[in-house]
Amino acid sequence: MDSDRQTSDAPVAIAARNYLAQGMQPLPLEVRGKKPVGKWKHAIEWTDDGLKDAFSSGANIGLRLGTASNNLIDLDFDWPESGQVGSMLFSEFPAFGRGGAPMSHRFVRSEMSKGRTVFQLPARWTKGVGASGLMVLELRGDGHQTMVPPSIHPSGERVEWLDSFNDLPTCSADVLLRRAGLCAFLAVIVRYYPQASGQRDEVCLALAGVLSRTSFCETEIDRFVELVSGLAGDEEAHKRAGKAKSSRGKLACGENVWGLPELCRKLDISELEPTLRKWLGFEGQGANGLPQISINPGERPRMVDDAERALISSGADVFQRYDELVRVVRLDTPSSEGGVGRPIGALLIRPAPAPWLTEQFSRVAHWVRVTDDSVKRADPPAYIASTFLARLGSWRLRALTGVTATPTLRPDGSLLAEPGYDAQTQIYYDPGAAQFPLIPNRPTREQAAAALDVMANPFRDFAFADEASRSVALAAVLTALVRQMFPSAPLFAIDAPAAGTGKSLLAECVGIIASGHRPAMMSQGANLEEDQKRLGSVLMTGDRVLVIDNCDKPVEGDFLCSMLTQSEVQVRILGKSEVVRLPTRCTVIATGNNLVVSGDMSRRVLRCRLDAQVERPDQRQFDFDPREEALAGRASIVCAGLTVLRAFIEAGRPPQTDRIGSFDQWNLVRDALVWLGQADPEETRHDILADDPNRNTLIGLLSLWEKGLGEDWIVIADILNSPHAAEIEEIRRELISATRQKEFNPRSVGRYLAKQVDRIAGGRVLRAEAGSGGVKRYRLERVGASNQPASGKELPF
Repeated sequence: MDSDRQTSDAPVAIAARNYLAQGMQPLPLEVRGKKPVGKWKHAIEWTDDGLKDAFSSGANIGLRLGTASNNLIDLDFDWPESGQVGSMLFSEFPAFGRGGAPMSHRFVRSEMSKGRTVFQLPARWTKGVGASGLMVLELRGDGHQTMVPPSIHPSGERVEWLDSFNDLPTCSADVLLRRAGLCAFLAVIVRYYPQASGQRDEVCLALAGVLSRTSFCETEIDRFVELVSGLAGDEEAHKRAGKAKSSRGKLACGENVWGLPELCRKLDISELEPTLRKWLGFEGQGANGLPQISINPGERPRMVDDAERALISSGADVFQRYDELVRVVRLDTPSSEGGVGRPIGALLIRPAPAPWLTEQFSRVAHWVRVTDDSVKRADPPAYIASTFLARLGSWRLRALTGVTATPTLRPDGSLLAEPGYDAQTQIYYDPGAAQFPLIPNRPTREQAAAALDVMANPFRDFAFADEASRSVALAAVLTALVRQMFPSAPLFAIDAPAAGTGKSLLAECVGIIASGHRPAMMSQGANLEEDQKRLGSVLMTGDRVLVIDNCDKPVEGDFLCSMLTQSEVQVRILGKSEVVRLPTRCTVIATGNNLVVSGDMSRRVLRCRLDAQVERPDQRQFDFDPREEALAGRASIVCAGLTVLRAFIEAGRPPQTDRIGSFDQWNLVRDALVWLGQADPEETRHDILADDPNRNTLIGLLSLWEKGLGEDWIVIADILNSPHAAEIEEIRRELISATRQKEFNPRSVGRYLAKQVDRIAGGRVLRAEAGSGGVKRYRLERVGASNQPASGKELPF
């Protein structure tokens, strides 16, 4: 019954029913016209009878475009040349038209943000087109409709499909617009292609140069050149291809290649260059598709803004690091700067000086000077870089906190394994030539135990004095791999009773695993100020591991203490009066024979003790070099170390030890080792505290104080003016030796005592209070067992 009725319906009504079945909204149009009948910009609920009535009286049929018909887009090729080019660029889109223009329309589904996009020549252009011939191609969607088969065109020709319109293809809006722009551009080139043979090859060479600046491959470019020359009637069209590879190769080498200005000049259509540039997506671009920046007097802010935008859009690795601009480099020669030695291959952070920035600006943008009669290529003015550097606090570049040469963990415990810049941590990961295996996503405790054996293998022949010392070495490796996770981490001291035991060798192995090369090395300076300068340079360059080698003086200093326990420190730039803030994400190792840790440093250190128990440990023979083994197995060792930590995190970080201050987050490393049955690295802390010369000095001073002064309140003058009893004289000598000037000066003695107030040592403590007239008074107290920690030991941190 339905089939009989459909057979009796008019062809237009049948077509309307079919379009409706495809999710399209049909519209009745005037007889032999393109104008809809009545109001049409709203949805119509069609019935069979309604369709028959609307389309059975000779009416034409149209379709609502855009979202009303499931994102239906009509490509209307107004120029025959654009329709011919479209047959290649849009061959998968169904085409329809009439006898005089058989491929004047094509359909596709796309989510266009604009209801209509036109590719139209400027109104003032008259060469070769009439007033009605400026429209080359248009795309129509929301708010528009188009006449479709089997309508009768106003010319009397029937509109017919050349392809099946069922199952229309889908295309993203950006790809559709890019291809439409190329189609319109190529149509213009076809229309104005030289009729004489003299310049044809040069035109095709310029056309290849233009297209080589797009993302199309060389094969596609050669096809486009041959298509244009063929459609233009060039009898040697088959010879015009093959120019893309040469053009693109020259562009890659920075050589001059004809582009759009030269193509337009050869075709005598220079007035159309801005329009064609826009269609190709070259608007605001210069050579090689780079943004074009014009150099104009009085427009410095605009030029600097443009330069920064170009730098950002290029993805150039230029970063802001607190108060300065920096770049990431690898050393190609060994370096020794400011008393710190670094090997070839070291991954470092360097300042971005003005000359280097000027070069980058010239790489990421096409700079020109525009005059009334020419546009000439130019270098960026030097003041652009200096002005940009002066925009402290206004930069829009990516922030950088550190660099890493291995995969690592983020503070939340997730894995950072994708080379390049990580926005979450602001870390730049550059593995160089190294390739690391996949790290298990959710490793088990059994996998972690096996991984720990892999990680520990290069250290198997080191003469660790005890298991806790071995755990400190393993903790140093784990810390170096994930130091960026933690705002603070302890110093790892490697000492031995004699030279040649392997202290520096062990430290170098840690650096090799973490970075692929020996770590940055420095010796102790002549004084703490020199040490601070060297440590500051390490933080400036972002070294992953620093070894303070062969320490022959106590390891101490306020700056080093801050570097270990604070997430940021202030550093004075060498040779300048400037002070910058820097992150402290560096693993610090100190080596020495019977190394001494002094003062506040003693609570910030873990000790790895090596003891070969022979008179000449340097004469021992081994069957392998730990450094070579660490380097050869580095990828597996890194994977093993991260597997250990990831397994502990996946297990829920079960508490293994008491939480400690200053290094609370770093305790993850300590707990992971204990979780796998290793000795607690913290056990090594008590020997350091016991060997602290400052602490022992304080114990001796307080013992003398108790004998000579008892527990009475006194002022410093009392010590100076007291009778010269033997005990008082001893106290004076101890205080003199503890001061910087080595003399009994009330100010320097007061400074020393202020640092010792409330510090428990040997069961005694020095108290202080402001006396009459603001003069500080001191008194010794005995501290009973109730004031000690429950364990009977001082807290380690």
